[in-house]
Amino acid sequence: MKKHTTRNVILMAILDVALGIVLSLYIAGTVPAADNADTYADGAYSASAQGYKSEVTVMINITGGKVTNVQIDAGDEPPDVGGKAAESLARSLLDAGGTAGVDTVSGATMTSNAVLSAMDACLAQAVQE
Repeated sequence: MKKHTTRNVILMAILDVALGIVLSLYIAGTVPAADNADTYADGAYSASAQGYKSEVTVMINITGGKVTNVQIDAGDEPPDVGGKAAESLARSLLDAGGTAGVDTVSGATMTSNAVLSAMDACLAQAVQE
């Protein structure tokens, strides 16, 4: 009986190590490393994209190569949907430092897509070659 228990423990340890390796390789391939991020030139950038009812403008500041401020002007979008989405997305974009991993806001898809598109355009302006 003890022989089977020892064998099972060894097999479980090998399986744990193998799963750990597979998981770490998966994560390394899907999660962008911070060191691989684009280098952005310091400054203020803005871009606009068509939202649900109007142009949505995103204004960002970059300091030290990182996004330090995000402001969204969605003034002509419906305030109860587009306005709230703009507030939420501004926080998410600042935390993420870009659009990677930032989801659209349910019920405000067109406004959200406009914000994400404008943010990408701002970052494209700021990319250092």
